[in-house]
Amino acid sequence: MKNSSIIRIVSIFFISVLWNTAFAQTDKNFYPATNDVFVYMGRVHQTGETVKYNWPGVTVSTDFTGKELGIKIKGGDRNYFNVWVDDRPEQVLHAVNDTVWWYPEKLSKGLHHLKIVKRTEGDMGIAEFSGVFVGKKEQLQKPAPLSHRKILFIGNSITCGYGTEGLNKSEDFKPSTENCEKSYAPIIARAFDAQFHLIAHSGLGIIRNYGDKDKISTRLKPMPARLEYLMDNDSTLKYDLQNYIPDAIVVNLGTNDFSTQPFPDEEDFIVAGKKLLTTLKKEFPQAKIICVTGPMTNEPCFSCTKKIVEQSRANLNTTDIVFVGIPNDLLNKEDDLGSDWHPSYRGQLKSAHVIIPVLENMLGWKFSLNEILENLYN
Repeated sequence: MKNSSIIRIVSIFFISVLWNTAFAQTDKNFYPATNDVFVYMGRVHQTGETVKYNWPGVTVSTDFTGKELGIKIKGGDRNYFNVWVDDRPEQVLHAVNDTVWWYPEKLSKGLHHLKIVKRTEGDMGIAEFSGVFVGKKEQLQKPAPLSHRKILFIGNSITCGYGTEGLNKSEDFKPSTENCEKSYAPIIARAFDAQFHLIAHSGLGIIRNYGDKDKISTRLKPMPARLEYLMDNDSTLKYDLQNYIPDAIVVNLGTNDFSTQPFPDEEDFIVAGKKLLTTLKKEFPQAKIICVTGPMTNEPCFSCTKKIVEQSRANLNTTDIVFVGIPNDLLNKEDDLGSDWHPSYRGQLKSAHVIIPVLENMLGWKFSLNEILENLYN
């Protein structure tokens, strides 16, 4: 993904038609979302022939033939999706209603690869993917398998890609400026050619959420409680953690705990952090874990997170948990910030560049820095 890519937000009102109109088109083949030609990366919930999801970064992939492509999806007012076909620049899809969106660019005959990525987080609403249309004589087929490498990211707004496409730090956040694919997390996954799951929600902490008047948040559950949620914000649907066994886990939490007063008591924060790491190690004993702090916080978050790591390493008798601190000064306050003082794509690239070598040392995986070099230093 190049920072200079031209991103076109395509208006549903001009390029798509409503479902009842599309359904009447008998000259198309329709593949429902539950067909095994689709491969999903991320947590999804099948209901009938529709697949629902709301975590950021959930990805639908398939291969298709022909010159026509229609996507039947509903996202509501605040959800946005990146649509990738082959190596073309992404199209940004905003499907407010139950809509069939037709790919606007001219396609050649032959086989193409489709990828639909939910670029916004759970608070922006639930995506309802129903399926894909192609020409009457064309077909979908199952794509190549996903990478065997797997990374789990647990985080907050930074991991969600909040405001990565904002023009500057003074711009107020809008859902259209959130693009999780420009977060450090997918950047890292692409560098290692790995799958990723993003379990992330803006404003949440380990024990205290942004702006809470109490030292421990109780009204809105912080991130550790959501680890087993199939759908963010819904505690009634549980996800079997063994369905996705990561090789590595990157936890970037703590910024919101220490964002505003009153800060949580150090002991409570450390106990909650150790509990999270113990849970992760029990569930995924072979996984390497990196606890990241920054780049939107400083002390006392750095010191407290380091204590979580040090005490967890001792208690669990492991060297597979490490601390990585990303200082505030890594980011240029003019060029590296997007909406509401959050890292822009450029700022996220810098954070990824700090974490990637540590993961390489822990996992022994080779990586590519092409995306970072092309977009950060050119």
